[in-house]
Amino acid sequence: MSIDLNKKVLLFLVWVRSIYLDNFCEFTYTFCMSNLYSEIFKLKQELRKGWIERNVCCNNRVESDAEHIFSCSILALEIMEKERLNLDKLKVLKMLLYHELGEIDYGDHTPQEHISKEEKHQKEKVCLERISKECKNPEILKLWLEFEERKTPESIFVYEMDKLDAIVQSKIYAQKCNKPQVFEEFYNNNKLIAKKYKKYI
Repeated sequence: MSIDLNKKVLLFLVWVRSIYLDNFCEFTYTFCMSNLYSEIFKLKQELRKGWIERNVCCNNRVESDAEHIFSCSILALEIMEKERLNLDKLKVLKMLLYHELGEIDYGDHTPQEHISKEEKHQKEKVCLERISKECKNPEILKLWLEFEERKTPESIFVYEMDKLDAIVQSKIYAQKCNKPQVFEEFYNNNKLIAKKYKKYI
């Protein structure tokens, strides 16, 4: 009788443990997603300083980091599809989504602020390390580092999309604000990329 009781107690404890673990895992996942979203929300409010410096505010605002990431992703999907590029599409999209996360802590900076590439990289890396650790997702840091190194076909393409989006956006602002010099500047600063993807500008 006691053996049967012990078995029942043991089974009950196993059941309780499984329920606890399931709920704990769900809670942890929900917490992580909530935390990541609150981090990403900051990019919706981080305005692109390059446009502010050039005074191309339309409707009293300029593009945010989050909007830049969105338009980069649309551009990338369009070009990968139309050009039938042999790239890992999911990897490209993840890299695009992660490539500006360093600005959550560090903010958006432009060449006019005379901050070295090394300093910018190190400060953004600290941010990516923090986010990856808090969200228990090492892939975030891994793909960001790959983007920064620009050695793989996907990272090179993502870099090109980052620059191409700025060229396209500069054209829009140049037309809306009657400032053709803005488009000329961005086109000339990234002439090789502009020529390569000319039909998308």
